[in-house]
Amino acid sequence: MNNHFTRLFLRATLPIVVAYLLMIGLAWLLAILYQLPRHYCWDLIRFSLPLLLVWLGGMGLRNRQRVRHLQHQDAVIQPHNPVEGQLLGQLNQVKTANDRQVRDLRLHQQHQLDNLDLFAHEIKNSLTSLQAAAENDPTVASATVQDGVRAANYYLDLLLNDERLAMANTDYEFSWVNLQDLVNTIIRQNSAVFILRQLVPKLVNLNHAVLTDPKWLRFCINQLLSNAIKYSHPGGQITITWHDHALIIRDEGVGITPTDQRRIFENGFTGHNGHQTTQSTGMGLYLVKKVADKLNFTVQIRSKVGVGTSCYLVFPAANTR
Repeated sequence: MNNHFTRLFLRATLPIVVAYLLMIGLAWLLAILYQLPRHYCWDLIRFSLPLLLVWLGGMGLRNRQRVRHLQHQDAVIQPHNPVEGQLLGQLNQVKTANDRQVRDLRLHQQHQLDNLDLFAHEIKNSLTSLQAAAENDPTVASATVQDGVRAANYYLDLLLNDERLAMANTDYEFSWVNLQDLVNTIIRQNSAVFILRQLVPKLVNLNHAVLTDPKWLRFCINQLLSNAIKYSHPGGQITITWHDHALIIRDEGVGITPTDQRRIFENGFTGHNGHQTTQSTGMGLYLVKKVADKLNFTVQIRSKVGVGTSCYLVFPAANTR
C-alpha cells in the first residue's frame, strides 16, 4: 500500500513541481535579460524551495491520514474541492444503487426459500396422503391417486413458474391463441378432478383468439380454474366464457369476503377461505397477477359470499379477434 500511495502522490505533485521549475527558469531568464545580479535568483530558490517542500510534505501527510481514515467503513468523507465533491456524489449514487441491489437480492433469496419450504410441505402432504391411503387399503382407488398426483403437480408447477417469473431473462413468445382449443385442452387435463368433485364445466362463446404467450396464458387459466374447483360445492357448475375482450371463469362456490378481496393478489395471502382448507398457499392469484402485468393484460376478481366468484382476464382490444 505504501508504494502504491507514494506513486500516486508523486504523480499528483508532478504538475506542481514542473510549474515551480518553470517559474524558477522564467525568473533566471528575466535576470539574464535585464542583467540583474544572479544572487536574486539564488535567494528566490533558497527561500521558496523549503516552503515548497514543507507544503508538499504537509499535503502528503494529510492525504495519508485521509486514506487511513477512509479504510474504516463508517468513515465520513468530506470533499476538499469541487472535483472531489463531484466524484463523491457519483460514488454515493453507485453505493446507493449497489446497496439497493443487494437488499433486493437478499429479499428475493428469502422469498425463494420461503416458497420452497411452503411448496415442499404441500407436496409432501399430498404424497403422505397417498401413502396413508395405500397403507389402509392395498387397492387404492384410482381417483384418490389421481387427486394426490394432481395436487403434487399443481404445487410443483407453482414453484417452477415462480422461479421462471423471477428470472430477468425470461423470454415471452407471443402468438395468436385460440381460446376454444386451449380451454378444451385444459378441461381434458382436469377431467379427473371434475369427476371426483362432481363438477360440470360449461364453455360459452370461446371461438375467439388472443395475442399473448400461450404457455403463460395456460398457466393463468389453470390457476383460476384450480381455485374455482377448490372452492366449488359438489355438483356445481363452472362456466368459462368470453365477453367484451375478457375471458371469464365463473364458479358457484363459497365466494370471497369483501375484506379479503382487497388483498387476494398479495403474496402468500390465503384469506378466510384459505384458512378453511389445507390446500391453499396464497400464491396462485399472486402469480397470475404477476404474469398479467408482464404480458399486458389485467386480472380482475368479482365475488359475493354464498353466490360464487368470477375471475376476468381482460385483454387489450388490439390483442383480440
